[in-house]
Amino acid sequence: MLNFLETPEGPDWLHDAINKLICGENVTAPRANGKLVALVTPQSLWEALAEHLGAQEHIAPLLTDNREYPIEHLLCEIVADGRRIHRKAYDLAIEALGQPKNKQHPTALHDIAEALIRPWANEYGRARADELAADRAADRAEQLREDAA
Repeated sequence: MLNFLETPEGPDWLHDAINKLICGENVTAPRANGKLVALVTPQSLWEALAEHLGAQEHIAPLLTDNREYPIEHLLCEIVADGRRIHRKAYDLAIEALGQPKNKQHPTALHDIAEALIRPWANEYGRARADELAADRAADRAEQLREDAA
């Protein structure tokens, strides 16, 4: 299978998945039985953000033994809601996160989210292809039943 991110659907999926993760939702892949499987969770983002913040020179290392990551969760919420809602807190959160490495991303949090999601893109692509194949097979079976009747 080719790289899912190089397909027409890939970049849109990655963009949506980054925003979904920053907003506190799991990034999921479909399964043939209709249930979704989580590829990346908000907890993963908070852990990666804690590591990122600990590496910032202008921020004292944060205590990261608390598995709930309240500071990281707070930063994600502020970034997800945006400047229009949080104004000064948003600007401070962006300053704390540092500059994004990818110039296409509005914040460094988007860089972190992409780094977590990108390795799962092909897994999502395979799962999506399996889901579509199962749907087509079900449609063909239904058509055969209708034709036979």
